[in-house]
Amino acid sequence: MEEITLREIIDYARINEENSKRFYLEAAEKASSENVRAYLKHLAKEEQKHIDHLNDLEKKVDKGGKIPKSQGVAKPLGYADFVGKVRLDETASYQDVLRAAMAKEKEALESYNKYAALSDDPKAKKLFLLLAEEESRHLRGFEEKYDDFMREIENN
Repeated sequence: MEEITLREIIDYARINEENSKRFYLEAAEKASSENVRAYLKHLAKEEQKHIDHLNDLEKKVDKGGKIPKSQGVAKPLGYADFVGKVRLDETASYQDVLRAAMAKEKEALESYNKYAALSDDPKAKKLFLLLAEEESRHLRGFEEKYDDFMREIENN
């Protein structure tokens, strides 16, 4: 793999988070359901928290600080493997939003794991794996929400 700096890795991750934030805000503008619109705006705020976290991580790395230790991988439930591409338009439902969020998190998780596997630099590998772990927790959270939502539908 071509040599890449830790700052470039963080920049790449930040771009992914900014793209997700923009995706949710644009979908919120189109959504006709107030509840869906509010949830999409909430997701955009969560993406901003991820951006802020990356900014803090970048400052730490720039000062020569260590890459934080792993907090552990959250094993996905597997729902994201079956959602496919989801377009969020004015008719988007809460279920559609969860499916789109799972797909985005899965894509990021797979991307970071792929780059970690290709990286020869131990620090770069560690940073990619840290980012993948964070995405695994995000994905698991959306899958749990999706599971709860589907159970609620079944029970009604």
